[in-house]
Parts: sequence; structure tokens; C-alpha cells
Amino acid sequence: MEPARSDRPSAWRAGLGAALVAGLVAFCVLRLQVVTDITAFMADVADPKLAALSRGMASSELTRTLVLSVSDERGEPDVAIAGAQALADRLQSRPEVAWLRTGPGELHAEAIHNLYYPRRFFLLADEPAALQDRLSDDGLRAAARELRRQLGLPTSGVIKQIAPADPLLAYPAQLRRLEAAQGGGVGLRDGHFVAEDQHALVMLATRSSPFDATDQAPLQAAIEAAFAEVDAQSGGRLVLEQSGVARFALAAETSMRADIGRISTVSLVGIVALFLVMFRSPRLVLLSLAPLVAGVAAALAACLALFGAVHGLTLAFGATLIGVCIDYSVHLFNHHMLDPASGGPRHSARRIWPGLLLGALTTVAGFAGLAWTSFPGLREVALFASIGVLVAALATRYWLPDLLPMAPKPGWVQRRAAAGLARVVAAMRRRRSAVAVLPAAALGLCVVGLPRIEFSDDVRLLTALDPAMLAEDERVRSRVSRMDGGRFVVAFGADEEEALAGNDAVAVRLRAAQAAGEIEAFRSLHALVWSAALQKDNAAALADPSLPARLDAAFVAEGFRAGSFAKFFSDMSHGPDVMRPADLAATPLAEAARTFRAEIEGGEVALVTLLRGVDDVAALQARLQGLAQVRYFDQQGMMQAAFGRYRARTLELVVFGLFAVLAMVWLRYRRLGLALAAFTPAVLAAATALSLVALSGVTIGILHVVALLLVLSMGVDYGVFLAESRRDPGGFDATVLSVLLACLSTVLAFGLLAMSQSPALQAIGVTVGLGVLLSLVLAPAALVLAGAGEGKDRE
Repeated sequence: MEPARSDRPSAWRAGLGAALVAGLVAFCVLRLQVVTDITAFMADVADPKLAALSRGMASSELTRTLVLSVSDERGEPDVAIAGAQALADRLQSRPEVAWLRTGPGELHAEAIHNLYYPRRFFLLADEPAALQDRLSDDGLRAAARELRRQLGLPTSGVIKQIAPADPLLAYPAQLRRLEAAQGGGVGLRDGHFVAEDQHALVMLATRSSPFDATDQAPLQAAIEAAFAEVDAQSGGRLVLEQSGVARFALAAETSMRADIGRISTVSLVGIVALFLVMFRSPRLVLLSLAPLVAGVAAALAACLALFGAVHGLTLAFGATLIGVCIDYSVHLFNHHMLDPASGGPRHSARRIWPGLLLGALTTVAGFAGLAWTSFPGLREVALFASIGVLVAALATRYWLPDLLPMAPKPGWVQRRAAAGLARVVAAMRRRRSAVAVLPAAALGLCVVGLPRIEFSDDVRLLTALDPAMLAEDERVRSRVSRMDGGRFVVAFGADEEEALAGNDAVAVRLRAAQAAGEIEAFRSLHALVWSAALQKDNAAALADPSLPARLDAAFVAEGFRAGSFAKFFSDMSHGPDVMRPADLAATPLAEAARTFRAEIEGGEVALVTLLRGVDDVAALQARLQGLAQVRYFDQQGMMQAAFGRYRARTLELVVFGLFAVLAMVWLRYRRLGLALAAFTPAVLAAATALSLVALSGVTIGILHVVALLLVLSMGVDYGVFLAESRRDPGGFDATVLSVLLACLSTVLAFGLLAMSQSPALQAIGVTVGLGVLLSLVLAPAALVLAGAGEGKDRE
């Protein structure tokens, strides 16, 4: 009857553990939300304003805008326009679409006239000196000559109508600014936007962020389905091309999801096959996954609870925990089957727990180091991995033993493999001089390879862009804006008026930069609206009591009749108030205005000026000096500098992690030689892996450096497990087999990341895969060379 009493608490603990894990899994299923925003893996930059802007731009109107370009294979623009309109009609009512335009609309000209013509008095000049020159006697004579010239042109009809009320031609000047602000080669044909006289355009903005796959995936599917239907009705003659951030984000998430499924499936199948051969029992194979399920469920639940979502890269990275967490159950299996404790599996777990805990803590120390970076994505990875590893170790110690049979029989393969590995180590002890060749060779590779390391901090290394999609995006974008991607000048302000004032100053200086050849062109909100202060300065200058007489005299001198322009001054006396950005909301310019605005944290306003052909960055920055609330924003250069800083920071974390791991190992063994035997192989393996990557011609990025932490934390596990055999020589055979299986399972998990389409995951997979393989070779070599593992310290 005694066994029955001891089984009751065992069954109760097993049931409680299963219930807790089931609860975590249910929570994850109900709350699971995956995001792929690449800005999560972008570090905060040195300038807090630019950092806030970078985050704000991720969901701005500019990034949420899609451009669809429809053309006819035979080059007939009318066919393309009809196809684009039919496509737009099918997409107009989609819930994901905030607005959609195929042209300016019927009221375009009237709306522009009603907005700007009554306010022409506020839009004469945007510089004090220019305003003074235009209203000087010489400036007024020049204005009179210009008006006479334009009245003599064949297109003088509109000028004749407005000249009595606008002799200084402020309204036509504003229309020219609007035309220039349109940018690109976009024109109109029968009321439709057309580029290069053959590409009919559909412009739309989504309601959600371009990185929100929940909305972007259905919209992309709808675009493809609608175009297929329209193209079929047109006889298959139409060609659709697109430009927009959302397509790349969606492609990245699709690829990432495929990576997760492929890597985790292949890893799991490989590990299951390996364990079936080794343990022969499907039940033990399933039980080996129990700590893994507990660890991943706890880690995922923690991320969802703290962040509300989990990043796709974190999930893909988390799939590699298969190869880490399963090491602990394998270690328990081998000891319980090959060197069983008299008290059953719980006693076996208690016996190996000190080494198991130390191995888990060194692994957590490596992952936790990522939490000190300024990459939100890497902090999430650190949390996921740290919790996953720790919970898996605890589940192995306190839950898994209650699920194991009391006395399982080891299989033939398991016994022979363990005995064979023990004989290999024994042979290594007899030939220590030959074994010394292994670390010497590794050191030689480090001497040759480490000086050849070339670092690259290009953020584009984190993603794999489809060349065909990228070329298509460039073609469409060049038809519409022809502005450089990722290069802006930004005017910040505590409120809208302050930002507009800075934007006015930016426009003046960029016009000078364009004249000097420092930039090719720019597009700015300044073409649509000026600050209230600047408009009032114009109105105040026109209110000069001497101006009516001086203007009349200047124009009479150029042949105009006296009193011809009295309406100009009478209109000014009862005109509307200055124009505000809100006045654009009810006009066709509303969407264009929103593309120049970015919302950032704290309610601050940021107005973005787009640039093209920046020839001399230093000269441009010098020209902008003195504008306190203005920044030049080069997204690629800024992020590259940030990645460089944080690569250096991560290398510092590697060094800090080395000391932390060494301290933990030394506190366990209290002997420097044994501590070094457990610790040094991982360090040498990490350095050698990095050397091999460098020798293969691959540039080293931030994630190669991050992978070093993982090699160090997991490689130390092998050294710790072998060093523990000094305290428990009877379990040495089981230990060396556990190290081999741990290495193989880790390679199956991390090494398969090299198959990923994501360069970020490839970098981690190659580095970690090489590092753990080298750790497998170097860990027993270090043990032998240190004279450990021979039973001298058995407790």
C-alpha cells in the first residue's frame, strides 16, 4: 500500500502542472497577436526628436499611402484610365481604405480658387527682404512690366480677369507653387491622374499602419482580386504595378511566418526522429517536449501580457528554444535510464539539479544581456528566451519526474552510444598532446579570422527585399514623387503655428540650397500654407498708407490707366482671415497636406519636407544651422549610426556576460582550473565561429554579435554538464551522451535558422550553429586537458 500513497502526490503534482501549462496555452491562443514592425529592431537614436519622428513616421500618412499604377500593354492611355477607374470603384468601399483618389475631382479648380484667391494678400512673398523689394518703387515698376508682359501672351484670358484685383499677380504665383509641389510627372487626362501619358494612377491611404498585417493582407488580396476581374474584362491587356511600404511589410511577415512554420517543423521532426532512435519510446519523446511546451507557453504569455503582442522575429527566434529547453529533459532521461537513483525519477532530478540550474542560469545570463540594449525587439527576445529557459528548467526539475516511469529500460542504441562516447573521452585522456591540437587549431583560426572582420551596420541587412518588388516600387514612386526615400528636413514645433514658422524658414533656405546645387528639388507644405505670422506680415506690408498712390504711379508709368487697381485695395479691406492648415481639410489638397505631417509623442508637431538629389549633406546641414527646431533626417544614415553604437554596446555586454558567467561557474566549483575548463570552450567556440564567418567573406552585423551571447550561454552548458561529472563519476556516460544530444538538438533548432529568408535569422543561425558544434568538440577537450572528469572530486 505504500507505493499507492506515494503515487497520490505524484499524480496530483503532474495534474497541477498540466493544468497550469494548459491555462498558459489557452491564454496565448486567445491573446495571440503577431506584429512585424521592423522599427522594433531599430535602436533609439542619439537625437530624441529624430527618434520620436522615426517612430511616428512608421504610421504616418506618407507611409500609409499606396499608389496603384495601371497601364495598357498596347500603350493606349484611355484603356488604362478605364481600367484604373474600374479598379478604384471596386476598392472605394473597402473598410481598410481611408481615402481613394483617381483625380482631383470636379470641384478642384473652384475649391482652389475659393481657398487662395481671397487670401492673395497674405501670399505675396515669404522673405522680409523679398517682400520689401516687391513693394519698393522699383519692385512695383517691375510688377507692372510683368503684368503687361503676361497680358500680351496668348494665354492672357485668366490674367485679364484677375488683374484689376491682383496687379501683383500673387494668386498666379500661388498656383505655380501648387503645381511645383505636385512633383513627379503626374498630369491630368479627362480628370484622371496620369503619369508619363500612359500610366493611370489610383492613390489611396489605409486606415491602419502599413505594418498591421490584419488589415493589409485583406486589402492586398482585394486589390489582386479586383484587378484580375478588371483585367479579364479588358481582354488581359492591363498591367498593375504598386508602390507602398505595406507591400514590403506584408511580404516580410509572410516570409517570417513561413520561416517559423518550416524551421519549427523541421526541428521538431528531426529531434523526434533522433529521440525515437535513442530512447525507442514514443512516450518518452512526447514527455521530452513537456518542459519545452511549458517554457514556450510561459514566455509567450509573458510577452503578450507585457507588450500586448509578440514580434514575428521573437516567435521565429523562440522556435529555436526547441533545441535549448529540450536539453534539460534529455539530461534527466539519460541519468534516470543509464544511472538511475534508488528513489526514482525525482531523486534523479534532484541529483542533476545543481548542474542543470547552473546551465540554465548561464543561458539566461546570455539572453538577459539583450535586455540592456535599446532595441525594443531585442528586449522582447531577451524576455521571451529568459523566461522560456528558466521555466523549462523548473519544469524538468519539479514536473517532468512525476510523468516518468519509475524504471525505464535504456535502449541498445542509447547504451552503446553512451559507452562509445565515454571510450572516446578516455582515449582523449590517454593522448592529451594530440587533444591539445583542437584548441590550438581554434586559436589559429581566431588569429587569422578575427582581424579580417568587417562590420556593417546597414539596417537593410535585417530584411530581405524582393529585387523585383523593389524595382517595381521604384518605378511607380518615380512616376509620382521622384523624391529620395528616407531623406527629409523636419521642422518641429510645440504647436502647429510654431512648426509652420520653422517650415517657412526651411523652405527659404532650401530654395537657396537648390540654387547653389546642393539639392536638386524639394517638396514642402510651404507650397500649400504659410504660418499665420508670415501671412500677417504680408498683409501688414500691403496696409502701408503710401502703397496705393505708389502702386498707381508705378503702373501708370508702364502704360496702365490711373485707378485701374482700386479693387485690389477694396478687396483687401474686407477679405477673409489668414489661412490655417484646417482650411485645407475640405479641399482636394487635404491628402497632400497630410503627407507632410507626422504625429510624434507628447503632442509635438513635425512637418516634413521631402528632398531629391542631396548632393552635399554637409553643405545642406550648414545651411540649416541656426534653426533650433529643424533637423536634417537621413533615415538610413541615422539608423546605421545607431546600429554602430549599439553593436559596440552589445560587444561590451558580451564582455560583461563573460565575467558574469565565469563568476557563476567559479562560485559553483571554487577551483579556477575546473571553472576555466567549464567556461573557456564556449569563449573559444564563439570567437572561432565569428572568425569562420569573417573568413567566408560575410560582413558582421549587430545580430552576429548578439549570436555570440547565445553561443557563450549555451556552450557553457556543455562545459558545466561535463564538469559536474567530476562530482558524479557514475553518471559520466549519461553526461557525455546528454552533451551530444544537446548539441545535435541545438544545431537542429538554431542551425536551421540559416535556411530562413530573413538575413537577421540567417546571421543568428550560422553563428550559433557553428558555435555550438565547436563547443561540442572543445568542451571535452578542455575537460581532458584540465585533468578533470577523472573522479578526483567525487562528493
